[in-house]
Amino acid sequence: MRIVTAKSGRRTVTNIGIIGVGYLGACLAEGLAGAGTFLILSPRSTSRTAELSARFGCTIAANNAEVVQRSDLVFLSTRPGQIAETATGLPWRAGQRVVSIAAGIRLNTIQAAVAPAIAVRAMPIAASRIRRSPTTFHPNDPEASAILARLGPALPFEDEAEFDTASIFGAYYAMMYAFIDEVAGWAEANGLSSVSARTLTAHMTEAAAAAVIEGKAVKPRELLNELLTPGGISEEGLKVLEETGALSRWPDALDASLKRARAIDAG
Repeated sequence: MRIVTAKSGRRTVTNIGIIGVGYLGACLAEGLAGAGTFLILSPRSTSRTAELSARFGCTIAANNAEVVQRSDLVFLSTRPGQIAETATGLPWRAGQRVVSIAAGIRLNTIQAAVAPAIAVRAMPIAASRIRRSPTTFHPNDPEASAILARLGPALPFEDEAEFDTASIFGAYYAMMYAFIDEVAGWAEANGLSSVSARTLTAHMTEAAAAAVIEGKAVKPRELLNELLTPGGISEEGLKVLEETGALSRWPDALDASLKRARAIDAG
């Protein structure tokens, strides 16, 4: 899988619109507003938009058309099946960027709905709200990259098939909460307070991830092997995961998520 380096652009995007302020749309809004971005929000999800307006001074548009008219870049964050229908017929203009964050919906479907604007696919995660989202996107558009970088690492992919695979890491991110919950639950059952259990589990997960990021060329399994002492506690626990097939089921889970994403665009 090849991640390409984002290119620098000439024009600066200023006003950002969000159509569809559901849970993920609100996470985007919170992160962008926290980074000092001027936001124009679609009027639905009244309670969320009102809260964002009160906290960050976001503008609430009268309708989706106003969001488009007043924005240089627009995020489409409605339900995947509603993306094309919602975007069709709005006053898109040449040079405008439209970033769809809907899983599974192909670029040509989005582009047809937003022409003559330029369509981009992206997969931010809920950690956008704390500006820690590693956001994959396609194609490598410099203006979209500059905005996504406000939410965390912006990771462009030139090939849509590669992006399709990379976008499934949004599901991996979600599943990590289940893993952390299981481990934290074990720690709590063995005497730690609930807060200490969650905090320690999360920090250990973060530390392992940081080591992988730091040692880019080193496979995670090699890092693991360095930690294993024959007859030690890590080896004993790892045996259980390997013998029960717990580790090998992770690719199965991601296969299921990828299959579901492909089915969404197929209708």
